[in-house]
Amino acid sequence: MPAWERLFKKIVWKQLGDIKDKYILDFGSGEGITADHFAEKNQVVAVEPWEDMLKDAWTDNEYRQIVGDIDSLKEFDDNSFDIIICHNVLEYIDDKENVIRELDRVLKPDGFISLVKHNRNGRVMQMAVLLDDFDKANALLDGENSTASKFGAIRYYEDSQIETWSSDLFIEKTYGIRTFWDLQQNQEKHSDEEWQEKMMNLELRVSELDDFVDIAFFHHLVIRKKGI
Repeated sequence: MPAWERLFKKIVWKQLGDIKDKYILDFGSGEGITADHFAEKNQVVAVEPWEDMLKDAWTDNEYRQIVGDIDSLKEFDDNSFDIIICHNVLEYIDDKENVIRELDRVLKPDGFISLVKHNRNGRVMQMAVLLDDFDKANALLDGENSTASKFGAIRYYEDSQIETWSSDLFIEKTYGIRTFWDLQQNQEKHSDEEWQEKMMNLELRVSELDDFVDIAFFHHLVIRKKGI
């Protein structure tokens, strides 16, 4: 796993804390890295539509893998899961509202959704500072989308839109992820274990400070049901 991805996963997992004895859905599970991590202490169902992503799936711990999309959740009853993980998924889906409503349906009343999404402000920073691409930076500021090398168009959406797609949900907490990492241009440092640890600790320290959250490359939202 690339150094930036290791840092990314570690930060998200630390923000979620020590989870055990829960029934977890990982929707859009990719190579199963997060599903495998939480399967050590929990019962996990992973859903991934791209079968090619599963060729190198992480399977150190046992979990159920489903190849499918949002329709595959029809087999699950209402209020099934304690925790739903949806990391970097909705950007690549057109019908975001339908997905959120279905995740809401299978979430237990006292459960929560861990949702990670691209942050447009962070992408503007990336284009202007790292890639020296002022045209793309300005296009993003004008509301245009961008692209990811593996998954295609990144169709941005605002954090607050989630609460309009399902009136049953509210955003309890917003964390920032990857505020500083990419701004360090010395690539040799990225592979240094001691440097990674210091960077992760700093990232965690600012991940709840609004000024830094606003410019982080990603947002990690903890979403719960109202009335609990």
